[in-house]
Amino acid sequence: MALSALGYTVGATFALVIWVIGYRSRENKSRSLPPGPPPKPFIGNYFDVSKTEAWKTFSQWRELYGNLVYVNYLGSKLLILNDMESIRELLEKRSQKYSDRSSFVMAKYMGIEKNVAFAPYGPHWRQGRKLIHGTLNQEVVQKYYSMQEDISAKLLRNLVEQPSEVMKHLHTATAQIIASVTYGFSIDAPGNTSLDEFAETERMVLKGVVPGAYFVDMIPKLWYLPSWFPFNSIHRTAERGRQRVSDIVHGPIKQVKLEMKQGAYPASFVSDFLGEHGSDEAQRQQVPWVAWSMFEAGNDTVTGTMLVFMHAMACFPEVQARMREEIHRVVGTDRLPSFDDRERLPYINAAIKEVYRWNPNTPLGVPRKLQDADVYGGYYIPKDTIILPNAWLLSRDQDSGIDPGVFAPERFLESHVKKTALDPHGYAFGFGRRMCPGRFLADNSAFILITSMVATLRISKPKDSCGVEKPFDPPYILEGLSSFPYPFEVDIGPVSDEAVAVVKEKTTFMD
Repeated sequence: MALSALGYTVGATFALVIWVIGYRSRENKSRSLPPGPPPKPFIGNYFDVSKTEAWKTFSQWRELYGNLVYVNYLGSKLLILNDMESIRELLEKRSQKYSDRSSFVMAKYMGIEKNVAFAPYGPHWRQGRKLIHGTLNQEVVQKYYSMQEDISAKLLRNLVEQPSEVMKHLHTATAQIIASVTYGFSIDAPGNTSLDEFAETERMVLKGVVPGAYFVDMIPKLWYLPSWFPFNSIHRTAERGRQRVSDIVHGPIKQVKLEMKQGAYPASFVSDFLGEHGSDEAQRQQVPWVAWSMFEAGNDTVTGTMLVFMHAMACFPEVQARMREEIHRVVGTDRLPSFDDRERLPYINAAIKEVYRWNPNTPLGVPRKLQDADVYGGYYIPKDTIILPNAWLLSRDQDSGIDPGVFAPERFLESHVKKTALDPHGYAFGFGRRMCPGRFLADNSAFILITSMVATLRISKPKDSCGVEKPFDPPYILEGLSSFPYPFEVDIGPVSDEAVAVVKEKTTFMD
């Protein structure tokens, strides 16, 4: 009986072991990761990914691994989404899980994570988003039409008078629009935070939210090294960044408060909010960070868009001519375009879409972080995986039959193609709950600036003193998450004396 009992126990144990092995085998199969390039020890796929145009590497991998590509990047788990179907399913339909942001040691210490665009998914982000929506939703932004038209007219005057300073005037105009909405003051007025300071801080911010930008983000325990440790600049870098962020966040608020005390100040997000909700201490503490978030995101988006536009106009003069023909036919030549004209300018609207598509400002979007493990398409996606939507690949679709490398607004017009290209409004401003809340203001700014410039100015490749075209191939630089052409030289001048007269008449009493 004892031997029989022992045999039963051994047999039962053996069966249990076999069942456990089988269960784990089935579980591992069901938890298989998405395909991707085989990682190397310690560094993963670090040397497999281009440091300048990673989106192109990921796009090539689509041919090898499919629409989901899983990458190990110096210990970070990355999942690249290479098609709209997976992007919509995960970032929109499952947004509850996919709306978080990655947390980086350096960004956290510098205060970058208090920026609404980079804040973790939670109460702070929701409150900030709510405040921004109240200022930049589709209905409210209409009250900024007049201001945007005035700034556009001033830009034209500056370009007519100082065409060699085109990049300076363009940056000032784009920054002035969002500064007026946010703070109510001129970006280049004496005593205000300068545009250069904003730009320098912006570059630091964009670097701070890129995986692997700082060594301490890859090995967080390095933060605990004493500051005197040889070659340790981590704490000095963090402190300089923290101070710079603090200055750029609180400096403009002090200026607005001073103007409010003096009793003469323009309406703005900051002044309106401090006036109406001044007693709510929690919201008062958040307002400076929300204002900075609005300015930083709005300035970056529109500036990048306008640089791409200038590049395209110089390279495709025939498109520029068709745009101008439509404006002059619909608007005439005795006044500048206005927002009232937009619905009657289909080619212009298609051209603006083409600017967004031709070279997307954020080719890989802004990374998300998966809050809880998930399963999609039969693949297991681990918790804390960083999700990268490949917007650049979406912009390369060939549904219209037109080469993606060509700047052709016709790809969005049903009158010109059997099937229109994927609308870039669906990917240029993000996805789901993290979609850019300032997209309506940004799109309006792009419309009025682009339309006004094409109506009155001719943009072309630069020429030497003999009138011969110079080599023209502006390099695109990667600033953190953004890609845009480095400031470049173009020739710019009025299309006619009549255009100059219209610009001068519009701006005579503005200063």
